[in-house]
Amino acid sequence: MLSNKQKVQAAWPSPIPDWVIVLAEACDSESQRIVADKSEYSHAAISSVLNNRYKGDLTAVQKAIEGALMQRVVNCPVAGEIGMQQCQANQRRPFSATNSQRVQLYRACRDGCPHSKHTEVSA
Repeated sequence: MLSNKQKVQAAWPSPIPDWVIVLAEACDSESQRIVADKSEYSHAAISSVLNNRYKGDLTAVQKAIEGALMQRVVNCPVAGEIGMQQCQANQRRPFSATNSQRVQLYRACRDGCPHSKHTEVSA
């Protein structure tokens, strides 16, 4: 059975991005499910990335992996310094008026935050 690092070496063209290597090594030392929980992506998404078959926003996954496994952070206008994976998770959340910070995050993520993939406020 191939290790995750071996799968990545077979599936990805050279040079393999550093974050993909870190992801594979983390999955080999822990498990894909644990790494998925840390990155706030599904086990299936992590597996697809390792096999270079992910059809979604690979840049978003990259940022989540860099935050969760490489301790990279961003300066959120609402929450301050947070991991990139938390930033990505905040951007994926739908609008909900459950608390004031959640509303502020939703709006900030869609109203000019330099880390956001969204461009306009929709609620």
